[in-house]
Amino acid sequence: MEINVIKKMLLAGSKNILENKQTLNDMNVFPIPDGDTGTNMDKTMSGIVKVLIEIGDRDLKPEDFDALYKSALMNSQGNSGVILSQWLKGFLKALRSETELDPGNLDAAFISGTQSAYSSVAEPVEGTFLTVCREAQEEAEDVFDEDTTVKDFMKNIVEGASESLKHTPEKLPILKEYDVLDSGGCGFLCLVTGMLSALDDDFVYDFSEFESIKPSFSGNGTLGVSSDEEQFGYCTELILKIEKDKLASFNSDTVRLDMSSFGNSLVLVQDGCDLKIHIHTLKPEEVLAYYHKYGEFTKIKIENMTVQHHENFLSATQDCAIVAVADGDGIEELYKSLGVKQIIRGGQSDNVSVQNMLDACKKASAKHVILLPNNKNIIMTAEKVRELLTDSVLHIVPTRSMAEGYCALSLIDPSASYDIIERTMLESLEGVHTGFVSVADKSGVYNGVDVKAGDHIGVIDDDIIVCSADNPVTALIELTKAVPGIKDVEAVTVFTSTDVLVTHVQGNITGIKKSCPDAEISAAYGGQGIYDLVVLYQ
Repeated sequence: MEINVIKKMLLAGSKNILENKQTLNDMNVFPIPDGDTGTNMDKTMSGIVKVLIEIGDRDLKPEDFDALYKSALMNSQGNSGVILSQWLKGFLKALRSETELDPGNLDAAFISGTQSAYSSVAEPVEGTFLTVCREAQEEAEDVFDEDTTVKDFMKNIVEGASESLKHTPEKLPILKEYDVLDSGGCGFLCLVTGMLSALDDDFVYDFSEFESIKPSFSGNGTLGVSSDEEQFGYCTELILKIEKDKLASFNSDTVRLDMSSFGNSLVLVQDGCDLKIHIHTLKPEEVLAYYHKYGEFTKIKIENMTVQHHENFLSATQDCAIVAVADGDGIEELYKSLGVKQIIRGGQSDNVSVQNMLDACKKASAKHVILLPNNKNIIMTAEKVRELLTDSVLHIVPTRSMAEGYCALSLIDPSASYDIIERTMLESLEGVHTGFVSVADKSGVYNGVDVKAGDHIGVIDDDIIVCSADNPVTALIELTKAVPGIKDVEAVTVFTSTDVLVTHVQGNITGIKKSCPDAEISAAYGGQGIYDLVVLYQ
């Protein structure tokens, strides 16, 4: 069959992940409503859909496969989203030069996708997305013969993924302990199940399910830059004298709509027959051709902003800037006061995308950018940004929480050189512990703790330690008792959400101090989501 069927398969896979997004989010190990696997995978596939909308009904070209991957990567967020984007990278790369889709090259694409996904993870863990995509391909290949069709192959992929998913708890102990299946592996099953459905004769190729996704592409079908992103290319300024016999046919609203596919930063001013145009575009020759049909130019000015940017960058930027992810107004203001230049808003259940993180690092305008991801789930995203950032050297301090981000910032001199700042940050994180208190959204026994939905649980370094039916501060006091080396802790900093008053924490400092009598206890408004309290023990 024609390679164009891949468009339908990717669209159907995207749709199935979208429809099961909440189910994937709910497949969460911890009894806290911070599951984001479905959201992350849906964001990645939304990048695929954006390009598919732009391609439309025309035939696929090799460069479209590159655009599909790049859009998936730039929209990806969180570990699950980034790993999915890397599976797509290998899958699409293997099919890039094909004109027909057959079981052989489809098998090769699944092999390439698996290899790419595995290579993207520094320490691959079995019982996850990686296992499911690998075992699904192996199962399909085991029953492959000369009579296998594309549809047969995809049925075998789905069956293999389903069977592999059932066994993920046997390979990953934490899944077995909490009696759940791996959400990332389930996301892969959703993807390939959707892809299989596209091979049915009655499958309808329809973008209506994705109307909220706005394409941001150049006119030739390759990935462009949306209006809210930093774009270089050519600053094009034109003054046009519209011919009188064409004045009636010139509609400025139509022209503005047409120009959205040429670039951004459009300014269009008409005074009778005189027209002034300003636009940032990657294709100035296409802009000239578009307007030339209406009359003659009296002025043309085109400047290469990309060249200007690279020539001026080193002389115009500072040596070092800090970029940090922040969840909450209080955390954001605190980070800014400690020297952070660019803030990326995002939290535990709202991971930032590669594109958002890349944009913030670019806007920092520094030779060296120090990035604080402040979430273990987006450190992989930060690593992808390191590969994409060309104008600056990116240094990633692998902070795993907003509290660790505060710890890394609290001892630095923002005016120091990048190497001193980075070293100080890394040293400050040694031996610290992060705790948080949140309301449980489901019951069960976790880490030996009997948890009831609606109660407050306390967690230290990802392990559930206590459960309290009382209130978040009571849970905090109980949690503090269990912190490793608590009697030697010198400082405890508590960040409150919008649901917990700072004064409530301050009024219970005596209870906290019983576990660490020599520690300085402080509380500040963080405004973070999900967690009532985030606590730094240092």
